[in-house]
Amino acid sequence: MRLSAPMVVLAVSALVAACEPPSGAAVIGYAFPRDGQYAALVAAAALPSDTTIGAIRIVGDWDSGGIESAVEIARARRLVALPGVMGVVGHAGSRSTLITAPIYVDAGIPLVVPTATSSRLWELGEWVFPMAPTDSIEAAFLGEAAVDGLKASRIALYFVNTAYGTGIRRELQRWLTSRDLMLVDEVPYVIGADLQTLVEASLQRSRPDLAVLVGRRIEVAQMAALIFEHDPSIRLLAADGAYDQLAELMLAAGPAADSLYLTTFWVADTTIVVQRDFIRRYRLETGREPSPFEAMRYDAVMVLAQAIREVGPDRGAVRDWLRSLGADRPPYNGVTGDITFRRGARHNLMLVRLQEGVPVTVPEAGVW
Repeated sequence: MRLSAPMVVLAVSALVAACEPPSGAAVIGYAFPRDGQYAALVAAAALPSDTTIGAIRIVGDWDSGGIESAVEIARARRLVALPGVMGVVGHAGSRSTLITAPIYVDAGIPLVVPTATSSRLWELGEWVFPMAPTDSIEAAFLGEAAVDGLKASRIALYFVNTAYGTGIRRELQRWLTSRDLMLVDEVPYVIGADLQTLVEASLQRSRPDLAVLVGRRIEVAQMAALIFEHDPSIRLLAADGAYDQLAELMLAAGPAADSLYLTTFWVADTTIVVQRDFIRRYRLETGREPSPFEAMRYDAVMVLAQAIREVGPDRGAVRDWLRSLGADRPPYNGVTGDITFRRGARHNLMLVRLQEGVPVTVPEAGVW
């Protein structure tokens, strides 16, 4: 049965609005706004109905919507106050995670961070567990793809002026400096900016042969279309933030879509059993194709659930179990690959292009 978006609340937890989980349940908090709830829906359907310690419930908090700082802080405070909460998955981006992580650290609640990439997340202490490759790893990936793979010599960078965008900018500059190279232009922007004016001015003054685009799908698609219209010979290389809802990306980018090289954490592979099962469940529950962001969020929920099943409803024991993955315990076999929480351990970045709407891995890029 396909569930519509309004029913996600009921599928994840019958008592989300009140933030009151069933009595005696071990709870996993889910710190994403409403449009990020699909992974929680699928994970809830995949969890066993009972375990030796009782039920595990996923409780979301999206009443306020949005990702503004005040909203994220309020969301974190409500989640740490949940009775029985053993861990939280979130938040949506680097900035929102950095500003809310101290709340979880002070409360002694494990925070599994599926998609935020800031290197600073690794400095927040023993209760914070980043999953995604860091800014420095992704910047090196982008640099190698641009310089070694695409043979670019004049690289312009267009980046969203957030912790995510500025982090990649800083690390890409560092990587290029190590190769005695430098950017020919840097263009920061904020959400809602006049991208046409910014991009056109940059192209006129810098004449790049490759543009690195760092931001959300909406802005990256718009910039790609503008650059392609100006000069179709300019190669277009996008960071991971753009790889979301590919049909909408293609529609917005227009003819530029075929020229985009896209960075991603994950490309669906139905020949792998754990991925095939996830993709089937995801399609069944949502009527959509899973994005890499949803796959990472799903893995974050499921690794927390596995920790709770193995060590029981004890936050400290859950923290220690997560910390032991890849050391005293084998990595967790997730949809997106082996999961450990050792800094630098997850390097599964891929470069893809779209061929008739289907993502195809660029062979020479390999898997970092």
